[in-house]
Amino acid sequence: MSRKSSTFQSKQRQKKSPTPVASNSSEFPRAGISVRLMCLIYDGLLVIALLAVLNVILIALFTSGSAATAQEVELLSADIRYGLQFPASVLITFGFYGYCWTRSGQTLGMQTWRLELTRRDGHRPRWSDALKRFLAACLLPALCGMLAWVLQDANSKAFGFSVLLGFAVNYIWGWLPLTGLSHGRCLHDVMSDTEVLRLPAKKSR
Repeated sequence: MSRKSSTFQSKQRQKKSPTPVASNSSEFPRAGISVRLMCLIYDGLLVIALLAVLNVILIALFTSGSAATAQEVELLSADIRYGLQFPASVLITFGFYGYCWTRSGQTLGMQTWRLELTRRDGHRPRWSDALKRFLAACLLPALCGMLAWVLQDANSKAFGFSVLLGFAVNYIWGWLPLTGLSHGRCLHDVMSDTEVLRLPAKKSR
């Protein structure tokens, strides 16, 4: 094998290998549940702002002039809301988290609270890891919501409460005494084989 071909193959392997995080990442403590919840609220406000922009665009595109003039409460039809608005909202939410996780391991909220997402092997998450983590975080809330929808005859309040309960259990998992193997990791951390670390504060000069 020529020297050029071996150099080319080594470069290809470097491109495929995941980006390593800081070499001393194993020394950082695992982030506590309370600070992660604060970070979730911060990022949630950013996601809500992005979804608000989406809603404005969809309403401008798919609301008829007569409906807008009449100031109808339901400006978007059910087909648009469930066939376009909901899938687009999910994609935007995943795109926000996936881009931040794979690019730097931090969302804007995580930067504020000095948190960083890594894989268990110490490398930065790839898009496949981000997708696995996103689906793991949504699994329990979706199951709780669907169960409440069926048992409570499509009661929207019961549905919303059950979805919030599912999200809460994802984080409460790290506090349960029966989940000692998780060592403070949330349920979606365990399912996606990732963890969130608390970075040290930068020393002021």
